[in-house]
Amino acid sequence: LRIGQSDFFLTVPVSRSLGPLGGGSQTWEGSGVLPCVGTPAEQALEKALAMLTLRRALPGVLQRLQEALQDYYTLVDRVPALVHNLAGIDYSAVVSEEDLVTKLNAGLQAVSEDPRLLVRAVGPRDTSSEPEAGAEEPPVTGPEVPQDEAARRALVDSVFQVSVLP
Repeated sequence: LRIGQSDFFLTVPVSRSLGPLGGGSQTWEGSGVLPCVGTPAEQALEKALAMLTLRRALPGVLQRLQEALQDYYTLVDRVPALVHNLAGIDYSAVVSEEDLVTKLNAGLQAVSEDPRLLVRAVGPRDTSSEPEAGAEEPPVTGPEVPQDEAARRALVDSVFQVSVLP
């Protein structure tokens, strides 16, 4: 817009760019998440697809984590606070599985103060098509557990030792 008859012009923004990593609530120009992740050009598409896949899977991962906490965590009095904390974490800066694991562990540790409560990413890390060395070998199985109750008790007594301290 021209200001009067002068040579000065005013630019007025008519739209706002939303950052896809900021959940649509922040702008890239303002305080939102920068729209870039450092990666070599050859890996940019792969990295972008991995980020989108992670974003798509995030609600399901969080739901399964909440269910696991509710079903299996032994410190049941802390579960509601843990579930509430998971819902309140800002996941907008998460760009990889490692980032997600770090953020989840930090949040869970802050609330639970339980060093045994950890989240790990498991699954295939190596996507190469070459078989691993020794892939043809059958898996090694442990010793058979005896069917007889007395033999099982003897096996447990020989493997585990329990002492009640005063």
